[in-house]
Amino acid sequence: MRLPLAGLALASLLATSVAHAAPAAPSAPATHATPSAPPAHAASGTDALSQLLGTFEIGSPLPALTDCADHRTPDGKDVTALCVEVRGDGVMRQVGVPRDKRPAFMDGSYVLALVDGNALVGVIVPTDGVKSQDAAEQSLSARYGKPFRKEMVDMKDKGGNAVKTIHAGWMHRPLTVELYAIPEDPSEGTIELLLPQARALMANRDAEVAKSLAPPASDAAAKKPAKADKKPAPAKPVNPGSW
Repeated sequence: MRLPLAGLALASLLATSVAHAAPAAPSAPATHATPSAPPAHAASGTDALSQLLGTFEIGSPLPALTDCADHRTPDGKDVTALCVEVRGDGVMRQVGVPRDKRPAFMDGSYVLALVDGNALVGVIVPTDGVKSQDAAEQSLSARYGKPFRKEMVDMKDKGGNAVKTIHAGWMHRPLTVELYAIPEDPSEGTIELLLPQARALMANRDAEVAKSLAPPASDAAAKKPAKADKKPAPAKPVNPGSW
């Protein structure tokens, strides 16, 4: 699956609620391309994401939201209004979504917003994977039309039972959309709606995670075997929105 390191970091971020998040420092406005409206034929189905994506328009500034600490239910497990919890530098932000704005296939109370400057450049929606993948696909097709690619992927659930999961992608330039289940546990899945800037942010996070996991330079040099000089391999082509 794409972006393995970033995927682990994002899953951890969505699974953990931040009780007291510090607001991010204000930054200068950034100008980004905004995706055009969904194609007209997309309106024929049921777009369960309309409530959520109607509020968070990818390519536009992230709306000003209050702290989720002010909108938790008494048991602390849900939120009653749109809210935000900021982590680190604020590039990746947990956004709390109340029940009336959540699609039925969304898992949990939070989506992940990717922010470049003050612009929302990506949204990652956690799903309950294979259990509601058909509904998620139908909703995305209602919004964006027929997927440009769709595969059925064989996986095994935690009980060792074989399951077939959907891996599908939509292209709505400059936005790319991808639906897939998590290989380690197909009862969990994700919908990624990303502009190119979001992919760059995720690649940077991958590099940071890889660097933090790498052994110290002295240890790496000691373990590195000698090898003959050879020409470097040509760079692999990059094709955003495909796999």
